[in-house]
Amino acid sequence: MITFNTIGQLIGGVGLFLLGMMLMTDGLKVAAGRTLKQILERWTDTAAHGLFSGTILTALVQSSSAVTVAAIGFVNAGMLTLERSVWVIFGSNIGTTMTGWLVALVGFKIKISLFALPMIGVGMLLKLTGGESRRGAIGMALSGFGLFFVGVSVLKDAFTGIAETIDLSTLAATGVMDYVIFVGVGFMMTLLTQSSSAAISIALAAAAGGMIPLEPAAAMVIGANIGTTSTAMIAVIGATPNAKRVAASHVVFNLLTGVVAVIILPFILGTVGWLQNTMNLTTDAATSLALFHTVFNVLGVILIFPVAKRLTTYLKTRFVSLEEDLGRPRFLDKTALVVPALAVESLMMELSRLQEISISIVTTALDPVLPKHEELRQRLGVVETLSKRIGDYARKMYQAELPPSISDALMHPYRALQHFEEIARIAATLPQRRAERPALDAETERLLDTYIKVVNGELKLMTSPDPVPEDWNPKKARNNIKLAYAALKSALLALGAKGDLKFKQLEATISYIDHIHACGVRAIKAERRLRQIREATADVAIEDEPDEEERIDDS
Repeated sequence: MITFNTIGQLIGGVGLFLLGMMLMTDGLKVAAGRTLKQILERWTDTAAHGLFSGTILTALVQSSSAVTVAAIGFVNAGMLTLERSVWVIFGSNIGTTMTGWLVALVGFKIKISLFALPMIGVGMLLKLTGGESRRGAIGMALSGFGLFFVGVSVLKDAFTGIAETIDLSTLAATGVMDYVIFVGVGFMMTLLTQSSSAAISIALAAAAGGMIPLEPAAAMVIGANIGTTSTAMIAVIGATPNAKRVAASHVVFNLLTGVVAVIILPFILGTVGWLQNTMNLTTDAATSLALFHTVFNVLGVILIFPVAKRLTTYLKTRFVSLEEDLGRPRFLDKTALVVPALAVESLMMELSRLQEISISIVTTALDPVLPKHEELRQRLGVVETLSKRIGDYARKMYQAELPPSISDALMHPYRALQHFEEIARIAATLPQRRAERPALDAETERLLDTYIKVVNGELKLMTSPDPVPEDWNPKKARNNIKLAYAALKSALLALGAKGDLKFKQLEATISYIDHIHACGVRAIKAERRLRQIREATADVAIEDEPDEEERIDDS
């Protein structure tokens, strides 16, 4: 009969177990934090290294969720590539099986009071004397280990008592649909506790206590393994597309592994039994489940290995942001590299596209309606990404056998790319600088408005689809901007001299117009570089102008 005391044991056992897991994981993450970072940064250069790192780190911190979230964080920060991170994720699934082995080989084999209670005492002593140091973190982890095993012991006793009062034949799983039900139970347990280790340990305790047979317990383990993907999916809410792809790879891996494991569950359990006999392991339910958990996750890695490259390639086409879409070259074609004329044309078309994007950041930033900072930040990312890819293409052109006129012209794209990146970075700061400037008198505001219109007008002429006026040239455009800038700056200095503007107000306003001026000058210089490329490839040289006016303090 299930009594109130039995229910209390179950609830208390789960609570002690989860508390122990939390303390253990948090302590180990702090104690091994630098190791976690270093391994993820340095030891993921190949698929094998990534798999090994994910396995070891998960076994170390006793949480696949911690390693998965850390990997997602590194990808989100651009410190880890998608190709490297997916193998860390796959390895974490193998590493998380260590919890089952701890429960099976230690929790159910040794009298808990002999080591668990001393661990809690020693751990708390280290925590109290170590505070927030590494020693304190190790103490917290040690106490967590002790509570973890106390919780496992309480759960086992509770399930043993329940098993004596129910008919186990009603829980037997004999077909795929029966297995699916228990998979759902394991999935929900993981979803509710946000810990696959907790759900798996509960399944081990239930099986060891005789509450459920081996087959449904194994199905619960599969469900818990699938349920751990919920943590990754929560972690990527609002994250970068690459981070979402990492989470998707985790979902694909666990679903693939889970579906195959359910279909061939009797075969895997048969293999587990054979391995137990071959390795001289005990044949109790807990050991069988721990070995089952390891076997089917290793099977998952074997299944995913042949398709891993295709999976990452496919995932790169999913969750595509506007930034990534715009950052992809549209005209650069490596097949054109064998035909110099075509390669130059492709390069020029992509440079013109980059010019349009970088200038659009300036015109958007100067719009009277304050633009969204996020929009400007995204376009800045586009310019940086596209600029890098254009630079790579130009380097490949330079390494090819080209006519002298084209080789000489390839010095200009790098300066143009530098100008475009500088324009984008400076323009992205303009809304903040505009917000910091004070209101001016009517005449000075009119001069500022005229100055912005001049800059905007010259920039739009460069990228307009309509034919540029015949008398337009970079030198004339630069003079127009300089004249409007000089008139405005003189008016501002006069206001400062009369005391109508305080020094900080004057400084903020001049900084604002200086950065607008820098955008205009750089845009004109970049346009001149594009013209030099076109004319140099036609064997026409244009004398370069000095770059003194490009200098600006962007701090």
